[in-house]
Amino acid sequence: MDIAVIARCMIKLFIVLVLGFVLYKFDILDERTSKKLSSLVVKVTAPLWIISTALSASTQNRLGVLLLFGAGILMYVGFILFAKLITWMLHINPKDRPLYECMLVFSNNSFMGFPVLQSVLGDESVFYSSMLHFSFNIFIYTYAVYCFEKAATTGVTDAAASKAGQRHSGTDKPDGGRNRKEKVKEFVHALVTPGFILILLALIIFVTGIRDDGIVYETSYMIGNVTSVLSMLVLGATFAQYPVKESLSDIRSYGFALIRLLVIPVVTLFICRLLRVNDYYTAIATITNGMPVASMVVMMANEHNADTKIVTRNIVVTTAMSLLTIPLVVALLQIF
Repeated sequence: MDIAVIARCMIKLFIVLVLGFVLYKFDILDERTSKKLSSLVVKVTAPLWIISTALSASTQNRLGVLLLFGAGILMYVGFILFAKLITWMLHINPKDRPLYECMLVFSNNSFMGFPVLQSVLGDESVFYSSMLHFSFNIFIYTYAVYCFEKAATTGVTDAAASKAGQRHSGTDKPDGGRNRKEKVKEFVHALVTPGFILILLALIIFVTGIRDDGIVYETSYMIGNVTSVLSMLVLGATFAQYPVKESLSDIRSYGFALIRLLVIPVVTLFICRLLRVNDYYTAIATITNGMPVASMVVMMANEHNADTKIVTRNIVVTTAMSLLTIPLVVALLQIF
């Protein structure tokens, strides 16, 4: 891995991000368009990119991919425990603690992770990364929802909760049953998206040994290859909607960014070396775990009426700092 290559990659990504910012300011991109493009990336172009890498990947490492898939589940459980420990050690306000936990767990391993991995490790690493972070899709609709609902309801006083309990006494069980069924339906509906199905298809393609270097592969790759540009344009347009100056002036966000961008990948590197994971998988895990806070976190915070200012501020700061920290993480991989 050449540091000069990753530095050039980060500069190119930054230029495209700035372009998205400018296009929004000149009303060439608007909020509705950026949301549509974001949906296009998540549901179509990124999954097709993953499928193209699965179609061209080597057939010699099927067991390794299944182990990677399982390791990803354990990794996200570890993220949750780590996030709880960090927020407890830093004495973060209980009302805000669920938000910080969520921001520590979920990184931007696709919108920024895929372009970086492609530049550093090649196209095939995108597929392996998608398998490692497959659990992201599950935990974002379970654990993240729990975090945001907890953050939104923490401010309710005990008296109000007690009063509400008295008011609804005797009718909780039937309503609770219906609510649970509705929540299960909502979870399944949110999870089973075109993007989720296509990524699952990529796993099936790889495991069954289906390979193609013809029209299917070429079309999937052609469509998927626009993911890098579209994702950074969307990020730039999204930041244009945020109070960037206000976000960058908050000193506390920089301390959090160091944990998100440096502590987590360093811990990942240490654990991988301890478990004697091969260099290739170690690089994928370490680099993707050093990405900024996932942009999807603020969307879910907004949906569940949580404090979006905290999430927005930390997304802006971690994304800005990642332009410096990602090359540093790559350098650490070469040293250790």
